[in-house]
Amino acid sequence: MTMRNKDIILEKLRQQTGERVSGEALASELGISRQAVWKSVQSLRDMGYIINSSGNNGYILDPENTVFTTESVEEILGKDVERLGIDLKVVDDVSSTNNALKEEAKRGAREGTVLIAKHQSAGKGRLGRRFFSPKHGIYMSFILRPKLSMHESMYLTTIAAVAVRDSIESVTGKDAGIKWVNDIYVDGKKISGILTEAEADIESQSLSFAIVGIGINVTDPDGGWPAEIKDVAGSIYGAVDCPPGAMARISAEVIRNYFEIYRRLPDRSFMKSYGDHQILKGKRISVIRRDGSIEATALGTDEDGRLLVRFDDGSETALFTGEVSVRLAGTEEMNKPVF
Repeated sequence: MTMRNKDIILEKLRQQTGERVSGEALASELGISRQAVWKSVQSLRDMGYIINSSGNNGYILDPENTVFTTESVEEILGKDVERLGIDLKVVDDVSSTNNALKEEAKRGAREGTVLIAKHQSAGKGRLGRRFFSPKHGIYMSFILRPKLSMHESMYLTTIAAVAVRDSIESVTGKDAGIKWVNDIYVDGKKISGILTEAEADIESQSLSFAIVGIGINVTDPDGGWPAEIKDVAGSIYGAVDCPPGAMARISAEVIRNYFEIYRRLPDRSFMKSYGDHQILKGKRISVIRRDGSIEATALGTDEDGRLLVRFDDGSETALFTGEVSVRLAGTEEMNKPVF
């Protein structure tokens, strides 16, 4: 595929990062006018690249670029793009990354296809709920074609929880915890949710494909959180601006961590991290059922990722999935997977 002028200009500026590149030299090399060079530079600036210029002194690419693009994520992943079989695309806006990739999967898109959006207009949460997806977030989905049974498919979500938690800690240094089943918390606030959807082959009782969707709040949205989730929703950096390049680094690390673990299945060594970082352990919870709720104490998770609980009558059980509420200091905080 022929490179566009702006892509060639970006590559030239990257090669000379920290040094000025003459607009006249770029125009001569590309066989275009200086006005066309200027328009290409403006297009790159619109994408988020910081390109400084002064008079006729040429253009210089700021080494502290905050740009979040396909190229910036791929650059961080490096050779892992090919090694892990990643086909990556970053877009500004989409209705739902899960929906978009579901259609791609039905048309035969390969495993390892990754779509990342900076904003979703119709994000999806568990049980058909809306997933609040404002700007200043990372919304990504993967296409997987695993050779797993329906029961084993639960590990696809568990891997995501571990990958996101570990990535946030390694990139930002912040202590992140997992709230069973699939929410990530930082400083007592939910900063990430995960939704796995699958299409099954009825005859073989196995998956045709799965879509793993991950939403991460990087900074607080403009205007704050909606009233219905402001008590539980948070972000990695809060009201502070995101450090340069952090969104690309977090995205790349989540992708790398996820596919590193996924490629090693059925090895389940990742379950230790899943259990070690559970924030419900030892806390009073309410197990929500169709016929009501019952209080219990969370004991942690077992090797299959089930939540172990002890009811007040002394009986114990393991929960495969469900909604729980955490009871702290006489108040009840519902686990609302709505953003």
